[in-house]
Amino acid sequence: MRITQRRRRGVSALVAEIALIAVVLIVSVIFASFTFGVFSFYYSPPEVAAQGASCSTAGNSTTCQLTLTNVGAQNTSTTGSCSLDSGTVVNGYIVDGGVVPAGGSLANVQCVTNGLNLTSGSQVDGALTLTNGGTAFFIGTVQ
Repeated sequence: MRITQRRRRGVSALVAEIALIAVVLIVSVIFASFTFGVFSFYYSPPEVAAQGASCSTAGNSTTCQLTLTNVGAQNTSTTGSCSLDSGTVVNGYIVDGGVVPAGGSLANVQCVTNGLNLTSGSQVDGALTLTNGGTAFFIGTVQ
């Protein structure tokens, strides 16, 4: 009797290993893009600073006038709300707010609050909220 050996044909071990490595790499890139934002676009967000705060008081109304400067690459706007703190935080509103252009400034913005009885020389900490979710902080002295 004669026994014939038949060889099985299939994918060689080397080709299977290369295909498996390729699939693993593709799947890892897909998961990394979702997890870490590999394929997202980066843009410089607005970076707004409040400068030159000059505050005045009349009765229980306090007004701080300042200039907002945006050094970022995106425009942003004021939301209309602000707050002043002189030992007690008082919420107020923004007058003459608007768009703070990228690389530019917005002058004569005012934060007006009612309820602070301040005297000349008092120091006030303030904050203006922006539409991008940021906050512009400032320090002013009552004139």
